[in-house]
Amino acid sequence: MIKILLILLIIMSIPAVNAVPLSDMTGLRFTFPIKTDDRSFTIEATANSQIVNLDFNKNKKSITLDIVSSIENNILEIIIPKSLISGDFIFYLDDNEIFPKLNQGKNALMITIEFTGIGNHEIKLQGTTYLDIFDISEKIDYEISNATVVKIESNPSTNSLFFSLDDTNTNAGQLSIKLSDDVITPFENNEFIVIVDGIDADYSIEDDVLNIKFNPNNKKITIIGTYVIPEFYELAPLVLATSFIGLIVLRKHKKLFI
Repeated sequence: MIKILLILLIIMSIPAVNAVPLSDMTGLRFTFPIKTDDRSFTIEATANSQIVNLDFNKNKKSITLDIVSSIENNILEIIIPKSLISGDFIFYLDDNEIFPKLNQGKNALMITIEFTGIGNHEIKLQGTTYLDIFDISEKIDYEISNATVVKIESNPSTNSLFFSLDDTNTNAGQLSIKLSDDVITPFENNEFIVIVDGIDADYSIEDDVLNIKFNPNNKKITIIGTYVIPEFYELAPLVLATSFIGLIVLRKHKKLFI
C-alpha cells in the first residue's frame, strides 16, 4: 500500500508538458521595453539559451535577436504586441528563411522557434505593418496645391488617415480629398477631426470633397473619423472593381477633378 502511494505521488509530481508554452515550463525569461513614436510596448521572450540583444527597427518593421547558445537543441518563444508590428511575417535564422510555429491572439502574436547549434545565432522577424499603420498611398483620390503628398497611411485602430507632405513652399496650400465610406466615415454629426502638425484645423466639405488648408512648412495632416477600412491595400482587384465603383484610384500628382 505504501509503495502504491509513493508511485502515485511521483506521477502527480511530474508536470504535464503537452500544449504548455515554454514560458510555463522552464527557460530564461527576458523582457524588452520598446518606446517608439511616443508609444511604449513590451516584447517578452523565453529561451533555453541567452538573448544578449534585441534590436527593433521601425522603418524595416523588424525585430532582430542576438542569441548565444551553449546547447545543441534550442527553443525560443517570443510574444510581440500586434499593435507594434504585425501583418505578413518573414522569419530568418542566420540569414536563412525559417517557418516557425505561430499562435495568433487578439492583441499579441506568440512565435515558437526551434533550432540547433551551439554558439552565436541571429533571429530576425520582419512584418508588414507598424503601429497598425497601412500604406494606402495609391488608393486615395486627392488633389493638392503648393506641396507634394509623399505618403498616405491609415491606422484602423485609431480610425485615422495620415497625409505626409513635402515641398511646401512660401504660399499656403490646400489638400482636397474625395470622401468615400469605403475609406473613412465621419462621426454622427457628419464631421471629422482634422489636425495639421498637431493643431486642430478647420476644413470644409463640398460635393463629398474634404478641403483642408495648410500653411507653409506644414508636414503632416491627420483626419480622424469613426471607421477606417483595415488592410485596404490588400483587397483583390475584383473586389475593388465591383465594390468601390466611383472611387477613383489616383497616383501621385494625378489630377482629381477632370
